[in-house]
Amino acid sequence: MYKLALDFGTTNCTLSYVDSYRKVLECYRMRSADGSPYIPSFVRYNKDDNSIEIGRPAKKCQKDDDYNVYSAFKMLLSETSKERLESFGYTDRLPYECAKAYISQLLNYYVSEKNLKRGLENIVITVPEIWIKEHNHANHDKLLQICKELNLPLKKFVSEPVAATAYFVYNNYQQTKKWFTGHVLVCDYGGGTLDLSLCHVKRENITVLECTGKGQDQETLGKAGVAFDEYIISKVYEREYGKQISRTNPLFSEFVNSFEEQKIDEKKGVDHSLEELLYNDNNKKVFKIKDMTFYAADFFNAFERVNHSVMKKSLEEMETYFKIHSIDYQNPKNNNFKIVLAGGFSSFYMVRHTLKVFFEYHPEIDLRFSSVFNLEDTALAISKGAALIANQLISVDATCPVSVGIRLNTYNTEFVEEIDIPVLQKGVKILAYEKPVFIDDDIIIEIDPTMRETQVVIFIGDHGNRKYIKLTQHIDQLFPNAHVQDNKWRVGFSVTENFCFICMQ
Repeated sequence: MYKLALDFGTTNCTLSYVDSYRKVLECYRMRSADGSPYIPSFVRYNKDDNSIEIGRPAKKCQKDDDYNVYSAFKMLLSETSKERLESFGYTDRLPYECAKAYISQLLNYYVSEKNLKRGLENIVITVPEIWIKEHNHANHDKLLQICKELNLPLKKFVSEPVAATAYFVYNNYQQTKKWFTGHVLVCDYGGGTLDLSLCHVKRENITVLECTGKGQDQETLGKAGVAFDEYIISKVYEREYGKQISRTNPLFSEFVNSFEEQKIDEKKGVDHSLEELLYNDNNKKVFKIKDMTFYAADFFNAFERVNHSVMKKSLEEMETYFKIHSIDYQNPKNNNFKIVLAGGFSSFYMVRHTLKVFFEYHPEIDLRFSSVFNLEDTALAISKGAALIANQLISVDATCPVSVGIRLNTYNTEFVEEIDIPVLQKGVKILAYEKPVFIDDDIIIEIDPTMRETQVVIFIGDHGNRKYIKLTQHIDQLFPNAHVQDNKWRVGFSVTENFCFICMQ
């Protein structure tokens, strides 16, 4: 039996596992001639027989009229706006259907190529922690539904930055032969989301403390790598050709793909050009794609427009948590506080520059940035860390990521006051919330006599960042037997290890 980890990414996916013979971490390379572990998050459907292909072969067929090709399904899993779906090319199928087909085909290839006659014992799938922080349970729930429909032996969902922390802990031990104890800040910047997660590490054990970042965005696919690429293409195209280009234009995806590949291939040149711009005010040409010339200022301006303010705001929010947990984050010689980068976009020069400016980086003495990751580790840390968790080589103490409770009306002789009653507390280990926790007060149900409806308001989040969910239903559905005289109800919540909140009455 085999234990597998899937980093389900916006632009690429990776599968990792522990080789049972050599006891080392490995990445699955799907029929890749160049041995690449990165499997593009693309799925194509043959118009003739509806057959499916995924990954690089699918990505190469975006302009082929014999196929319908879809991408970005991770960030659009729960999208309901027809207009927005059409802007990303979803006219005949839903992102949910494409994501399900992609995952199914990817795992089928893996099982077939590895000749796994007994199949998978379990699979760990990584998800953005910011999905929970932003109360975006819809994408999370859709992914869970896919796993159920595919009958996957899902062990658990693991936060992407937590998985990266697991790989840091393991990799640090492999290189130093010492277990790390202290705090780790992971900057996980990928194609669709920004996750900043603060964890406490003690040997092989990880406890999640805090999370900030940015996930969904109504105009773009988040505020991360994909949004950056699309913005710079739009602006340079408009400058060179004197007109705008739509996302639905077939040339747009071709330009974005070419730009992404060129940006990665010429990383050293991109880094040097941005360094020249920042420190010598020299706006150098970086590279050219067809008739479009990209300058250092184009990269800088795109980052400033799409990413910088979001990243700076997230770091400032995280700074308040450093103080709450009494972390000596400003001391460059603090060897018990590490800053770890994960995700493909974290390799971009401006991301690293923003971090170093915020933490006042001291190149000669700074121990906070002395990571054991190379560039490949940065991109694969999430997948490999999840494989370590799947094989129980690293343990994670999952904690409740947000506070959850109920809003009630209290009455006195003068006025009605709304109060929030917390039930689940952020930071408490999930094991404590496996069984429902109830509030102490009895609840009096107010019923609209004409509609026989009642409303219960649930909140998710901390003070100043709470989302209120109104449950307005027929009274007999929400509270059976509510018509019985003196009937009382209690309200409570529990939470699963996959961060699904369950309401109990």
